[in-house]
Amino acid sequence: MKLRSLYILSIVGLLLVIIVQIKGMAYAYDNTKREAERALNECFRLAFIETVDNEINKLPFPDYTVPFYSYIPKDSVQSYEDRIFLEYQQAASFLEDVYHVTIPLDEMARLVEKKLKWKNIDRTVNIRPASDRSKRSAYVRFKSVLSDTAWLNEKKEEKIEAAIFSPFMPIVKDILFLFMPTLILIAFLVYSWAKQMDSILRQQGDIEKQRSVFYVLAEKMRLPISEVHKQIPENKWEDIEASGKKLLDMTEHTLAGAKENERKRQARKQHSFKVFSVIGSVACCLLLVVWFVYLYRAALRETAYQVNDCFEASFYDEVLQHRLSLYYLQVQKEETDNDSIKIVESPFAVVESPFAKEQKEFLKGEQSKYLVGKMYVVHIYNSIDQNYRLRSALIMQSDINESGLSIPLSMQYLDSAFSSRLAEKGLKARSGIRQYRYPSDSTVLQAGYSSAGRSDISSQFIPLRKDSTLCVQGIVENPYRYVIHSVWYLFLPLLLMFLVMLDCIFGQMKVLRMQRRLEQFQKDFTYAMIHDMKSPLSSILMGAHILSSGKLSDKPDKEEKYKLTMEEECEHLLTLSNRVLVLTQLDEGELQLHKEEVPLRPLLDDLIAKISLKAGKKVEFNTIFHRCEAVYADAFCLREVLGNLLDNAIKYSREEVKIDIICESEKGFCKIKVCDNGLGIPLKDQALVFNRFERSAAAARSGKGGATGFGLGLNYVQQVMLAHEGRVEVESEEGSFSEFTLYFPVKTI
Repeated sequence: MKLRSLYILSIVGLLLVIIVQIKGMAYAYDNTKREAERALNECFRLAFIETVDNEINKLPFPDYTVPFYSYIPKDSVQSYEDRIFLEYQQAASFLEDVYHVTIPLDEMARLVEKKLKWKNIDRTVNIRPASDRSKRSAYVRFKSVLSDTAWLNEKKEEKIEAAIFSPFMPIVKDILFLFMPTLILIAFLVYSWAKQMDSILRQQGDIEKQRSVFYVLAEKMRLPISEVHKQIPENKWEDIEASGKKLLDMTEHTLAGAKENERKRQARKQHSFKVFSVIGSVACCLLLVVWFVYLYRAALRETAYQVNDCFEASFYDEVLQHRLSLYYLQVQKEETDNDSIKIVESPFAVVESPFAKEQKEFLKGEQSKYLVGKMYVVHIYNSIDQNYRLRSALIMQSDINESGLSIPLSMQYLDSAFSSRLAEKGLKARSGIRQYRYPSDSTVLQAGYSSAGRSDISSQFIPLRKDSTLCVQGIVENPYRYVIHSVWYLFLPLLLMFLVMLDCIFGQMKVLRMQRRLEQFQKDFTYAMIHDMKSPLSSILMGAHILSSGKLSDKPDKEEKYKLTMEEECEHLLTLSNRVLVLTQLDEGELQLHKEEVPLRPLLDDLIAKISLKAGKKVEFNTIFHRCEAVYADAFCLREVLGNLLDNAIKYSREEVKIDIICESEKGFCKIKVCDNGLGIPLKDQALVFNRFERSAAAARSGKGGATGFGLGLNYVQQVMLAHEGRVEVESEEGSFSEFTLYFPVKTI
């Protein structure tokens, strides 16, 4: 992956994380608000009932006096909980109108706050008159959470509601200590990556400068080398030697500048980016674990509260709807057996207040319209902090136990009610009930899933006797799926964020590899320049010096060999200079191609003859022409391209070389294939060989007569083919063969 692609991918990933985080936070806020509304409504209803009930119990009547009856229209009742809530709303009106008792709203608000704390919502509650919610501003509607309304006095049309603001603040406060290290880690990763990229860009700039210097030097050498090439047949050794010294000084000066730049680069302070990446990856993984554990435990605490709440509600249902009903039936049966009153409405109704008696007379003819309920005055210690539902259930249980009637708790009924309550909340894990002795913790009876494991959730125990020696408890099998599902909207953006962070870390590692590669390239840069420029110049200078001394005047064979060597080195430098010139023109968009129909047979014959002479190893050429005898191309560039491919085939080969040159026509293209039986190119290198200054790993294994040069050849081939509106392709197998295919478009009229 290219660095630019890595950048783009990372930026897109970060933007995606930001979008998902915003969406996740919005969803989390909405979900938190909905949960807060549900919790506030539940707590407000309970607090309203408890507060009103507390005021009823303060009335100056004996225990079990009926101060008034409740009568709820049958068509307005939806559930038992709704009925109770409506009854106490009516009771609040009776307290004010009949007994002139004002419901303490501040006490009710404190009670709601205490109940909300049990649900991990620590906010101030405001009990206020209900108003038209549609008239509130969008900001107030966004920020506030409101409960259902309740009649404080129906005759006076006085309604109240509970309100809290910013229910998400406790969550923000809880996760702040985790958010800060996460933010620091992200800043750390961004800083380290920025420093790495700065280092990379500096290196790339230095290399680009060196490349420019190299190109300029090659251009400056082009004309003097041409003159030297012409002077060799004329035996002008002194002129050649002078020109060689001048060119060598230019090369030395350029190389000295390159070495100085390398020294300065090495002297610059280097950051240990590898350490940054390791620290970042470890910290990222640790933070991910901490975040996951925190969110899971927070959701688990909320689930444990829900389990306890469901168990208390189920216990209340069991007492009220099962044991109390059986109690009434048994009392009724006893009264009937004693020839007493045949129908006993309540065993607790002892006295009626004057107002209750008036209500009873009124209700005699209205039994079909209303559901009639009794309110009792019970002077017991009434702690406002206790759960009204549980307290009521314990009071009813105590009365049943003290009656002397044998009405034991139904484990099956309690288990069924418990399971139903859990299912209503979406908690579908296995559950059960156990009855046990305290403090020995020995199980007496059990129903459903009751073998509590370490990861299971157990409710608080509820005593079945006043001395708490016999208790009952609800158990839920580890509900990990429900827990995770309840906070998935927090896990998803969190996971995406950490995936992007890990991507950044892996991106840093990729950049590190690139940096090491650039460092190696810079180390090889000077050597490449020495080999491609200084070495040929040194050979030319040495040959001119020896020939000018006259030491070989009597050795014509050696003299001719020196001349041939000097000519080859001049041709090498001219080839390099020409390639640099073409690449420079291509970069600047100034290359002008002189296309024509170039016959392939004479061109290839000439190239093969010249290459065979200087190959230094046994080379077998095989040319095949199949409906392609000529190509429409620039003759000079075509010769350079083919010469480069043939040179590479010989360089990256063993001692015996077989080269096939196949010319054929195919779908609007003239193809020229150069196939060899050489060392091949590794698969990982095949995508890189056409890059500027890239050389195959085969260069290190080429041995004698192996690869030399600066890595411009194949890049030159690619650039020239693109300029011809064609392309070059490579197919290779390491240790077996290489095949380069040139595609030249056919001339169109």
